Amino acid sequence: MKKDECNIGKLVKELNINKETIRYYEKIGLISETKRDKNGYRLYSEEDIEKIKFILIIKKFGFSLREISTLMHNEVLCGDITRIRELVGNKINEINSKMNELIETKNLLEKVKKNILDKNLGCCGDMEVYLKIKS
Repeated sequence: MKKDECNIGKLVKELNINKETIRYYEKIGLISETKRDKNGYRLYSEEDIEKIKFILIIKKFGFSLREISTLMHNEVLCGDITRIRELVGNKINEINSKMNELIETKNLLEKVKKNILDKNLGCCGDMEVYLKIKS
């Protein structure tokens, strides 16, 4: 094992990630198939480690593995700023849409709680009537 390589055990500890997750990323092509030592153990290069770190970071921004794959395979993040801007803008719009849906649901639940549940009215029938009136 070269100095700039590490095995999966060390990688798991360093990145606080599951072995199966790393193997899955390899299986679906997010990272290339790794070299193996004479015993057949996977060896990860510094480049592999950086790719996995990138995947973990961008997942926290809400990107799916499919979207990450597109970014990585088209090398979008290394070049075309217009495409990067478009992808990030699309993700922001998607998040805003989800937030609006959640706010609407929360508001409706608060109204049901205030107008029906807090008044101890008959639950299902009153809620159904209330939802029809407010829709």
